[in-house]
Amino acid sequence: MRFLTAILMTLLLAGHATARPLGETEQTALMKAVDSYLRATGAGNAEKIVDTIPPRIVNVFAGSAGIEAKKVQETLVTQTKEILKTTKISEFVASKGPFDAQDSKLADGTDITWVVVPIEFTAEANGKKTRNAQPLLALHEGEKWYFSRIDGPQQQQIVALAYPFMTEAKLPQATSTPLN
Repeated sequence: MRFLTAILMTLLLAGHATARPLGETEQTALMKAVDSYLRATGAGNAEKIVDTIPPRIVNVFAGSAGIEAKKVQETLVTQTKEILKTTKISEFVASKGPFDAQDSKLADGTDITWVVVPIEFTAEANGKKTRNAQPLLALHEGEKWYFSRIDGPQQQQIVALAYPFMTEAKLPQATSTPLN
């Protein structure tokens, strides 16, 4: 029931005047990318997980740190591997849609289609187990879907540095419920 509520809230909160249903081809490509992301996360494949982060977000980190984007990616892979050594992710599921999309244009003229995909997963670390529900921001840029989990306002602000239209986006609130 909670998962259905999250889907409904996503549809109500993420949509505004420019919302449109994803086309069949878009929906199929999105679900293929989401399934790949879920498999990579379930398998603990840090390289594939980091590969789903939008390059614009990696570039924001690189610019703020004064290092090359490739170094940021390498650091993110290392950090993700470390997190996955101490955190077990299971029961990772994503809504299958259908989804309403938003179409936005960046200052450089790049067209972006974005969708909020509700996800849920169980995380276990340091003997504590939680059930988490978060909006997964899916951004279609160029020919690829990229992802960023939005676990709160701070993460949304970081994403908005690369994608300014996210500043005003209304996203469902992330939740974390202790299971033990």
